[in-house]
Amino acid sequence: MKTFKIFQIHLTDAEVNTINETGDHFAVPKQAARLRLQFGTDNPKAADDLVNDAFTNGFFEHVGNIRAHDLEDVFEVGNIGPENLIERFSQMHSISVGDVILDEDGNMWLTATVGFQPVRKLVPDMYFFEDELEGVA
Repeated sequence: MKTFKIFQIHLTDAEVNTINETGDHFAVPKQAARLRLQFGTDNPKAADDLVNDAFTNGFFEHVGNIRAHDLEDVFEVGNIGPENLIERFSQMHSISVGDVILDEDGNMWLTATVGFQPVRKLVPDMYFFEDELEGVA
């Protein structure tokens, strides 16, 4: 089994209130990014840009780790369990379109409408294990 990092976008109560008051989901940049990721794209460069912009703007949160065999197993465990394979750090919804998964090899994957889309890791300072930080200034 491998460990996969799970990244999701969650809105604050204030952000939800802003959306409700304005009736405009795009009035909150974090929600706009979330929607763009959920609608997805077949263009790998566009997906890279969407994911990396969301990370750069601090919209993604590392919400937990899942122990699984592969990405399909991550999806299954993240939706139906078992719970003992999930290490939660904060609020975490089921694995959904627009979520990002980071595998032990440092590969990033966007959860797509069907399957997973690879994302070039352009975001600096994203490490999987603490020992990767050795020698990093």
